[in-house]
Amino acid sequence: MPFRCAASALAACLSVLAAAAPCVAQERGRTDGPEGSEWGKGGYSSPGGSHDFSLALSFGGAIQSDQSDGGKYGAPLFGGITATFWPSDWVVFDLSGAYVASGRRFNALAGPRFRVPFLYPVALSAGLQAGVIVLKDAGARFGLSPNAMIEFEVTRRVLFGLGYAIDIPVSDGAGVVNRVFLSAGYRF
Repeated sequence: MPFRCAASALAACLSVLAAAAPCVAQERGRTDGPEGSEWGKGGYSSPGGSHDFSLALSFGGAIQSDQSDGGKYGAPLFGGITATFWPSDWVVFDLSGAYVASGRRFNALAGPRFRVPFLYPVALSAGLQAGVIVLKDAGARFGLSPNAMIEFEVTRRVLFGLGYAIDIPVSDGAGVVNRVFLSAGYRF
């Protein structure tokens, strides 16, 4: 009797292993089927493919730390546009231009931004941009702009963000500008 139970248990284990063997040695998936069918089979890494491009408009408040360099000219607002190259979802490269009304400044900045997907539609990012900051009274200066942003993907293509950047011109007497902004963009 114990031999019969052991033989039955061994036969059951072998039949389970024989049924599971094809699942363990599954071959790599193909990518010539309909769009989206390759997920989970080693196909594409993002729905838009690699090397995406996006454009975003941003607007918000801009507060100058020193009003002596022209901070009295207008409302503490700014507007801008950013073109972004997406070699991956983790690292992006921004090229941005912004106009700060209160100081009549124009920023032309470029640099990387590192993104961390937080919970699927939300991503956190931080970056450092460098470029030209044109001051109304003092002319063009080299500047740095560290920034941080929280992004929300409405769809895989439509992006909204809330960000903070500090524009630091490398010159004597020019104050820094703190920008808090909303951004809306489209990923091509």
